[in-house]
Amino acid sequence: MAAPEEPAMTRAKQRVEEVSAFFYHLMVFVFVGFFLILIDRMSEPNDRFAGLDWAFWIIIFWGMAVVGHGISVYFGESRIQKVYEEEKARERQPD
Repeated sequence: MAAPEEPAMTRAKQRVEEVSAFFYHLMVFVFVGFFLILIDRMSEPNDRFAGLDWAFWIIIFWGMAVVGHGISVYFGESRIQKVYEEEKARERQPD
């Protein structure tokens, strides 16, 4: 019978998975963005919208999603945890 994992070890494993998922997302973004730019450069030059080629619009919005993913991985949980702990401490204090 396997011993149950400690909560700290479980959180550490979850954290490693979150960071790994972020770097995988970032890697896919870079490679796909590179190929989108290549395809865009080989296509018609008159397919612009607001001065940018279609590939750059995809890269801009996907890039914002990658930045959001990075913020949630590196800053999101710590901020949520801090607010949660402050609220719990406030609840425990007598009036």
